[in-house]
Amino acid sequence: MSNEENFELVRRFNQVSKADDVLSVLNEILASNFVAHNGDEDVRGPEGWRQFVLDAQGNGGGVETGIDELIGEGNLVAERWWIRSNAGGDASINGHGMTMHRIVDGKLQENWAVFQPEN
Repeated sequence: MSNEENFELVRRFNQVSKADDVLSVLNEILASNFVAHNGDEDVRGPEGWRQFVLDAQGNGGGVETGIDELIGEGNLVAERWWIRSNAGGDASINGHGMTMHRIVDGKLQENWAVFQPEN
């Protein structure tokens, strides 16, 4: 895949919380054995990421995400991103992060993320 095709895959992943059918989109863009390494916790598979998105959305507060920068080389894409969540109380998430995505056969296979919450 070209860098632009890989970037489009990462863009879809970044915006998945806006999809009408999150799991359908995740099944299109994630390998069935996808794993996200998020600090102390790994999130596995499309269903695991769907639950991660739902948890971030909280009680209908919604999530807004965006991409500041994408850099690609071969099957790797580095993403600098931001998130704003209005989940309420301690569940709200606001800040910036970086993720390294590994792509295999046109799907996201694995990623490693670091996150810096806003004060």
